[in-house]
Amino acid sequence: MSDPLDMRTIRSVTIRKIKEHRESPSLFAKEALDMRPTPQQEELFSAIAKPGAHVAVRSGHGTGKSTALAVLALWFLCTHDDAKAPCTAPTGHQMDDILWPEVMKWHSQLHPFYAQNIRVTSEKIIVLNSPSFAVKRTGRKENPEALQGFHATNLLFLIDEASGIPEQIFEVAEGALSTPDARVLMTGNPTRTTGYFHRAFHRDRDMWVRLHFSSEDSPRVAKKYVTDMEKKYGRDSDIFRVRVLGDFPSASVVQLIPTDIVEQALGKQLTADQYQHAPKVLGVDVAWYGDDRSAIFLRQGLCSQLLGQWRHMDNMTLAGVVARLEDEHQTDATFIDVGWGTGVIDRLRQLGRSPIPVNFGSRAKNPDRYVNLRAEMWCEIKEWLESGGILPSVEDLRDDLIAPEYGFASNGKIQLESKDDIKKRGLASPDLADALALTFAAPVMPKSHRAAMQKTEPYDPLNRHRRKRR
Repeated sequence: MSDPLDMRTIRSVTIRKIKEHRESPSLFAKEALDMRPTPQQEELFSAIAKPGAHVAVRSGHGTGKSTALAVLALWFLCTHDDAKAPCTAPTGHQMDDILWPEVMKWHSQLHPFYAQNIRVTSEKIIVLNSPSFAVKRTGRKENPEALQGFHATNLLFLIDEASGIPEQIFEVAEGALSTPDARVLMTGNPTRTTGYFHRAFHRDRDMWVRLHFSSEDSPRVAKKYVTDMEKKYGRDSDIFRVRVLGDFPSASVVQLIPTDIVEQALGKQLTADQYQHAPKVLGVDVAWYGDDRSAIFLRQGLCSQLLGQWRHMDNMTLAGVVARLEDEHQTDATFIDVGWGTGVIDRLRQLGRSPIPVNFGSRAKNPDRYVNLRAEMWCEIKEWLESGGILPSVEDLRDDLIAPEYGFASNGKIQLESKDDIKKRGLASPDLADALALTFAAPVMPKSHRAAMQKTEPYDPLNRHRRKRR
């Protein structure tokens, strides 16, 4: 028998190891399950480790998301006291034939130190002599309480194939999901362009850690599966997008800017001689308090750069940021939305700057074709992308650009969907894209070419003060 000192040492080592496992699901998987997580699973484990984490994973087929859910259910119960882990999926098949067999498989490989206290039944994972458990519940319309009624010091909601969970389930569970420190993990193929799961990547994106797992990047997916799917359906098909790439289906025919031209532009590079001759233009979209963001874009010819985005930044501070960026990039013009940007414009003028106010609802440069300037600027973004414009690799920008729909007014002019209507469809306000749009407000001449013109008349991109020819 060990003496008391040895027992204290053993107990200290044990507590330390449990703590290490609690802080790192990946370490738990490796040491307690002898599992080798893929890089995608490692990223998921790291994201959900923090108390209060809300994580949404859109994924192609076969990337190991159900395995990850099963491992996390065991991890949570083994390393947390007073813990409950409700598990749900839209069908009994997903729960009974896919998720729960994974739970049983990994329980059979669990280290004896943990396994001696864990029992798995057809409905639950039970921790002996403890109130902790995980339970499976199918999320159907007729069972809207699937995720409701759980109370514990530690909560982990595991939601598989979340795109197929009816909206009523999330409405009923809203209070439980927002419990302080409760963790929520949603995974699934992004099969629908509406619903709670879709909003996690769009309108409510700032509330979630959003992960994207393509089958092409997973070592668990055979290359033959990818090539067969591409041959059978085509790379541009929605089936390939959803089942392989883990992307939401392409939008409707009324989407102004097609998804494919946006994705082709993301992260591309140009050589300096392809854009350095063009003027440098800043677009500043100013937000007020709420969900919207202030954003600043720099565009020079076919090259663009998101210089920053902020929430709750006051006008004086934002004006200072704009002034600094004008000096840093030696810009030729700065266009600012007057909607909420009046204070920024006034402050810049106090600083001796010459910002150009832009009203999105004002007369278009080509009034015979567009209802207003906003519709025209967005259509110019589309034409710019089609001609080779490049975008920074920012997922929120991608979502912003493909969000607005368009139609035709009674007079036949092109009309862009309003921000309010975009939000009503469950999407976020396209603030980043509006900042880019502002760089198309008017043609800009480089400062180096203006000297001769300014001797005869002031430079005015919006043509408000042109002298009439005699």
